[in-house]
Amino acid sequence: MMLITKGWFLLRKYILTIPRFDLFLQGALLIVVFLESNVYLLLRRNAGTGYLSSINEDWVKLGVGGAEFFLGAVVAWYGRGMRHFTLSAWLGATAISGLIVLAFPYPESGRPSVELCGGGEISAYSEHHMKNQSPEDSLLVPRTVVLIITAVLCALTKISVWAHGITYLDDHEPQSGPYFYGILISIRLSLGLSGQNWLRSGSVREDWWEAHVSLSMLTLMFCILFTLFPRKMEGYKEFEPIEYNCILKPIGRMLCNKPLMLQTVALSLLNTALFGYVNFDTATIQSKFHVETLRQDPRTARTIMDIFRSLVIIFFVSIFRMRFSGRRSDGVKSNTASKVGGITCVLVTAFFAVLAGLSCGTGEIAGFNGEYTQPGCSVGCECKSETYGFSPVCILNTSTTYFSPCHAGCREYEDLNGFLLFDNCACGPQRAVRGSCTLPSCWLVYNIYLVFFTLVLAATAASFLMQGIAILRAVPRRDKPIAIGVSFAIVGALSHVLGHFLYMVIGYLTCTYERDSICLFHDFSIWSVGAVSAALAITSGIVSIVASRYRPTPELLITSHEYS
Repeated sequence: MMLITKGWFLLRKYILTIPRFDLFLQGALLIVVFLESNVYLLLRRNAGTGYLSSINEDWVKLGVGGAEFFLGAVVAWYGRGMRHFTLSAWLGATAISGLIVLAFPYPESGRPSVELCGGGEISAYSEHHMKNQSPEDSLLVPRTVVLIITAVLCALTKISVWAHGITYLDDHEPQSGPYFYGILISIRLSLGLSGQNWLRSGSVREDWWEAHVSLSMLTLMFCILFTLFPRKMEGYKEFEPIEYNCILKPIGRMLCNKPLMLQTVALSLLNTALFGYVNFDTATIQSKFHVETLRQDPRTARTIMDIFRSLVIIFFVSIFRMRFSGRRSDGVKSNTASKVGGITCVLVTAFFAVLAGLSCGTGEIAGFNGEYTQPGCSVGCECKSETYGFSPVCILNTSTTYFSPCHAGCREYEDLNGFLLFDNCACGPQRAVRGSCTLPSCWLVYNIYLVFFTLVLAATAASFLMQGIAILRAVPRRDKPIAIGVSFAIVGALSHVLGHFLYMVIGYLTCTYERDSICLFHDFSIWSVGAVSAALAITSGIVSIVASRYRPTPELLITSHEYS
């Protein structure tokens, strides 16, 4: 017994420390984001849309945003006295829900590959052998329900990560608040955004369950790890929390806190601007540059750029983390963080404006005249473009771009180490090649676009960092969890519901080729997505700067204790 006691003492003293809690929190956030990404990919497979997003996925996201609005404050409020256990409980619930999905296997099916005229498969587009979609899927409804529940739990668990995890760290080392917060933001916008790209191919295979069970079990592992930590560690400054039996009073106090509410609105606007644009990144590239995005053409692959993107985001955020960590014993002030966050939004706006303006002379795609109509030369090919999306080919002798090899009427192909040549095309007497006819002339502008997209993410991450710290510093220590909960609830309503719906409307208005509620291609007016994001970003900056002019007022406190 003495040996066990001594081992537990050493574990608590040297292993279960603040740096370890921070490390586990980073891992938990990353895994939950990956699990959420995989859930949405599995929902696409449920809908039979392969890699393509449908209107049903948008409705699910609106519902998840509504759940954040109604439950965000509740998640933060209950269990705030034992934050590590509360975080552990949410991770456990998410892991269990994710594992329940395994009880509803998919029938043998996969994402149909890009096809030739007549239905022939092109091996270069296929990551693995595909089987035809089974008409019978008796588990479709229960699987969909469990996947939606898992998506909701992932969203609420992310709120717990911020409301319970980051406040746990901030209460122990407030001078390092920007450091802790910045790492989580870096993870969310660097590796987190790559989750769907990494998990996409696995989600349509027969062994889809391997990635899903791995992510669920890792979530369960972090659930167990957080239970080992104590409620407080050495260096924790005690305060006298005043408890309320009703959640409404603290919520009302938060709603009366002007700097908190203004900063929350600013954060909602910036969140809408960024993730609204990210959702249309693929559509923008396809429309402006006629570049194939869902399958990697060797000439336009983004793998190296994705790695570069993560490094740039981490480096950019690190500058702000180091600049504003350790300067004061109680951390950076709320109004200072608001001001810096607002100024950074100006930089974000400039980058969004560049993205909106970048384009090249792509010319027309055969069949597009206001709305898309399949060329008459390939009408008899029975193309199923709604299952694989934009896969352009160029007829060499006419320099005409077609939506896909099937739409060009091509019946044969030759694979030269990933460089595809198509023969026997009904829409052209000579060979066709993979990619649009303007790909060589648009290559430079396309890569400039990728650079500025990376800069948008980096600058927005820095602004997220400062605006988030402003929210933490706008309230007393005892109110940090509920402040995070109320803020995320408002973000859920303004950004994930109203904001997402705004971009849905833009997508509907700019769509020029739609099949089965799936928009396969947008017209050039998709540039308006960048313009709207720029407008939202500059508005966020203005609101954030206005918030910096307010100081937390003593009458909003529940006691006369100082702000931390």
